[in-house]
Amino acid sequence: MHVISSFNERLRNLAQALAVGLVLLGLAFLVACGGDQDTEPTQAPPPTTAATAAPAVVQPTQAAPAATAMPAATAAPAATAAPTSPPAATAVPTSAPAPSRPPVKVVTTSNIVADWAEVVGGDRIELFSLHAPGADPHNLVPGARDVAKVAEADIVLSIGLGLETEWLEELIHNASADESRVVALGDGVDPLEFAEHMDEHMDEHDEDDEHMDEHGEHEGMPIGRLLIGDGERGKISLIDIELGALGQDHFDVGSRAGRIYSTASGRFAIAVSSDANAAHLFDGGIYMEPHGDHFDLVEGNTRQMSVDLSGDRPVHMYAGDEWATIYYDGSGDFLLINEHELEEDGDAYVPIKMNAGAQHGAVIPLEGDVFAVTIQHPDYDQNPDEYGLPIGAEIWDLDGHVLHRAEGCPDLHGDAGNGHVAVFGCTGGVLMIEFHDDHFDDAFIPAPAGSPDDFRLTSVWGAHGLHHFFALGSEVGLYIVEPEDGLMEEFIPATDDLRPIQVHLGYAGENLFVVMSDGEVRMYDAHDGDLLASRNDLLTTPVETGFWARPHLATAPGAVFITDPAGGHVMQLDLHDLEEVDHWDVAGTPTKIAFVGILGEPEGHDDDHEDEHEDEHEDEHGHDHGPLDPHFWFDPNRVKIAVNEIATRLSALDPDNSGFYSQNAADYSAQLDDLHTWIEGEVQQIPSERRLLVTSHDTFAYFADVYGFEIVGAVIPSLAPDVEPSAEHIAGLVMVIREHNVPAVFSETTVSGKLPEAVARETGAGLFQLYADSLGEEGSPAGTYLGMVRTNVERIVSALK
Repeated sequence: MHVISSFNERLRNLAQALAVGLVLLGLAFLVACGGDQDTEPTQAPPPTTAATAAPAVVQPTQAAPAATAMPAATAAPAATAAPTSPPAATAVPTSAPAPSRPPVKVVTTSNIVADWAEVVGGDRIELFSLHAPGADPHNLVPGARDVAKVAEADIVLSIGLGLETEWLEELIHNASADESRVVALGDGVDPLEFAEHMDEHMDEHDEDDEHMDEHGEHEGMPIGRLLIGDGERGKISLIDIELGALGQDHFDVGSRAGRIYSTASGRFAIAVSSDANAAHLFDGGIYMEPHGDHFDLVEGNTRQMSVDLSGDRPVHMYAGDEWATIYYDGSGDFLLINEHELEEDGDAYVPIKMNAGAQHGAVIPLEGDVFAVTIQHPDYDQNPDEYGLPIGAEIWDLDGHVLHRAEGCPDLHGDAGNGHVAVFGCTGGVLMIEFHDDHFDDAFIPAPAGSPDDFRLTSVWGAHGLHHFFALGSEVGLYIVEPEDGLMEEFIPATDDLRPIQVHLGYAGENLFVVMSDGEVRMYDAHDGDLLASRNDLLTTPVETGFWARPHLATAPGAVFITDPAGGHVMQLDLHDLEEVDHWDVAGTPTKIAFVGILGEPEGHDDDHEDEHEDEHEDEHGHDHGPLDPHFWFDPNRVKIAVNEIATRLSALDPDNSGFYSQNAADYSAQLDDLHTWIEGEVQQIPSERRLLVTSHDTFAYFADVYGFEIVGAVIPSLAPDVEPSAEHIAGLVMVIREHNVPAVFSETTVSGKLPEAVARETGAGLFQLYADSLGEEGSPAGTYLGMVRTNVERIVSALK
C-alpha cells in the first residue's frame, strides 16, 4: 500500500507541474503577441540586411512611444539628443506597410543622393548608386552594369545643374531609357550662380603686379627644381623653386659636371662628369601622372637614380624629343635612353648600347627612331690626339643598320637637331642631313662670303618646330643656319672687344638667350631674330674667367634662370624684360644648370581634341558645371527641398505608400533643421575675420553663403577639377593667401592633394582635408550625409578658430 500511495503522490505532483507549465506557456504567448490586442504596436526600423545595413547611431527628432514589449530582433530608437549635442550622423526610415507592388527601382548619380533616397524610401525601394564612396563624380565612367541598372530603373535621381551632364546623357542614351525618368534635384533648390572668387581677388593685383604679361599670365612661378653643377667641384646643389629652398651640395658626382641637361618632358636630367668617367641620371620627382581623362601633379623627392650609365670618358650628351644620348669618347660606345621606357621601368631601366668607334663623338636623335651618329676619322688609331674629331655623320636605326652616310665635315664639333634635320659644326661651314620622305639628303652649307679661312663653328642649337638653327664659333660669332635654303648669315659678330660667349635656346624654341663677353644678357625672338630685352647689370664681371666658369642658362614656363659663377649665385628672371624675380646664393662656383619639372602639356594630351572643343571649354571649363553651382548639399535648408522632392517622386510611383515617404521626409527634415542649428553654433567659435576658405576647387559657395564665410580662392581655377592650374594661378593664390593671412588650406578627398600641399608649404598655412563631392567609406564618420557635413564642420572650426 505504501508503494501505491507514493506512486499516486508522484502522479499528483506531476499533474500540478504540468498545469503550472501550461499557465506559464500561455502567459509567454500573450507577451510575445504584444499583450493588449486593441493597442497598435510601435513601428520599428526594418531588420538589418546586407543591402541596407542600418548604422548603430539613430537620433530621431522625437522620442519613440514606450512599448509593452519588443521583439529581440528590433532595437528601440534612441532618445532625442540634447540641443547642444551634434546632430545625428545617420537617419533610418521607418518600415513601410505591407508592399502592394514590387519595390521602386531607384538609381542615383551621387552617393550623397543615395543616402537621402535610402532615408526616404526605406525598404520600399531597390537602390543602386552609380557613384562609389570616395570616388570623383566628375570623372565617372559608367560600365555595362550601370547601363543595365539604368535601363531597369523606375527613376534616376541626379544632382543636376550640369554636374553629371558630361556622362549622364550618354548613359541614358546607351540604356535606351526614357529621359523623363531622370529627376534633377538641383533644379528646385534656388541654386546659386558660380562666383569666381579666386579671379576676383587676383584681379585686385593685376594692375600692380609687374610680372603680369599682356595676356595676364604670371611669369616667375614655374613648378619644378633646379640642379646647379659646380664648375670646380663635384657637387650639385638643388633649388626648389616653389619653396625658394636651397639644398647646398645636395649631390656628389665625383667631379665637376661638364654638362647637365633635362629631358624633353622635364622630369629627368643627365649630368656628365667626364673627369670622373661617370654619367648620372636624376629623377626630378615632379611630373604629371595620368588619372582617368586628366593628369594629376606628382611632387616627390629629387633623387639620383641607379641606372647604369658607366663607360669610358662620357663627354657629349643630347636630349631630343623622345630619346637622350650619351657618347663615350674613350670607347666609342653610345647609349640611347628612351624617356617613356625610363618612366615605366625606373631604376631597372637598361639603355640601348651601340658603338661607332672612339672619337670626340655625338649622336642626334631624329624622328622615326633613327639617329645621326658621327663618323670616326680614318686615321684615329694612328694619332687619337690629332684625329680625335669626326669627319661626318651616318644615320643609324635601332638595329645598328647604317641607312645613310655623309662625310665632308672637317673638325666636326657641335651638333643639334629639330626632329627631321641634323646639323653639325665644321671648319668652313656646317653639315646638314635631312630626312626627306623615304630617304635622306645631305649638304654642306658654307660660311658666308668673305669669312676667314679658319672659320669654324663649334656649337649648334636647334628645336622641334624651329626651321633654322643657331651656330656659334668663339672667334667668328653667332650665325643663323637655314637648311632649306642652304644659307648661313651672321647674327651677332665677334670682335676683339665684344663677342657672344654663351647661348641658350629656350625649351620650347621660342626665345634665344645670349650672354656677351662684357656681361650683357640678351633675349631674342628665336623665330624672327628681334631683340626683345637686354640687361647689363645682372652678372658679376668679369664674366669670362675660363671655360668651366661661364654663366649658363635654363628655361621653364614663364621664367629663365642664369648662373653667375663669379658672383656665386643663381637668378630667376622673368620673360618680359629679364628683370630679376628671385636669386639664391650658392656655394662654390655655380655654373651648369638644368630645370626639372613641368614644361608643358604631358605626353598623350589630345591637342586636336582640345582645339575642336575650345569654344565649348571656354564656356564650360572642361568638367565645368555651367553658370549654376550644383554643390547645394552644403546647405541643409536646400537639402530639405531635395528630400521632399524625392518623397513626391516616390509617392507618384508608389501611391499606396505615399504617407510612408512623406513621414520619412518630414522626420529627416527635422534632423536637417537640427544640423543647421548645430552648424550655426559651431561656427560662432571662429572669429569673423578668420572665416576664410581656400579649397581644392570651388565647392563650398553654399556653405559660405549660409554660414558667413568668405571664399578667398581655390587651388583649381575655373571650377574645373580635371584641369591643372597654371603657374600664374598658383602664384596668385599664394599671394592672396599671404595678403589675407589665411590660416588653413583645405584639400578634398576626391581631388589630388599635391597642389594644396604645395600651396600650404609655400604660405605656411595649415592643411586639412574635407569631404566635398562624395561621402566617406561606409561605416566611417563621414559615411552618411549628416556625418559628412558634421565631419567637415568640425575640421573647419578646428582649423580656423
